[in-house]
Amino acid sequence: MKVSLKLFGTYRKYLPTSTQGSICSLDVLVGTRIEELQALVPIPTDENLVILINGRTPLAGQVLEEGDTIAIFPAMAGGCSFRRD
Repeated sequence: MKVSLKLFGTYRKYLPTSTQGSICSLDVLVGTRIEELQALVPIPTDENLVILINGRTPLAGQVLEEGDTIAIFPAMAGGCSFRRD
């Protein structure tokens, strides 16, 4: 079954070399869980990363479905502060 994988930020370098842009198509077995997909993608697992399936945070052990879009990007911190005088 086919799913789409989007990698953003510093993770884009882990996409297959033939990929144009930040998205590629992957063939996975029916019943593949999100954790198993992570094992197929060479992103270092010791880093903080954010994973979304179809724009939502996946449940632990969530099974992927045909046509799912998995987005992976580095966790970000920070923001801006506003000062009122």
